[in-house]
Amino acid sequence: MLWSSYESNCSSACLPAEEECFRTYLRSIFSKQQLREQVLRRDAARVLHIFLMQILKLPDEDWGEYTRLKDLYDCRICANAIAQICVRSLMQPHSRYVFGSLLPFSEEEATDTLRRLAEYF
Repeated sequence: MLWSSYESNCSSACLPAEEECFRTYLRSIFSKQQLREQVLRRDAARVLHIFLMQILKLPDEDWGEYTRLKDLYDCRICANAIAQICVRSLMQPHSRYVFGSLLPFSEEEATDTLRRLAEYF
């Protein structure tokens, strides 16, 4: 699911070099089978955060208002990634104080996230 959304939407959102960079990155951390499966929002946040740190070399920012998310620590290993992705407006909480970590990362949300990510290139 993540891969199909990426394949169909990044071409219009990314420049060729950045598209290939993100494509290579996705292939390096996921198997083909994983790329076809449903991705949870928390996992999408983790992937995006690692990409921002390792590929774009962006430092973490202050969590600000996102410390109030009720489900932020449901996955402790995901907490910083979720906060960082929200701070940078790559993904938004599902509702005012809930990120929705266990909700599916929808095709529509993937498209919006990729468009926002393209702004960092």
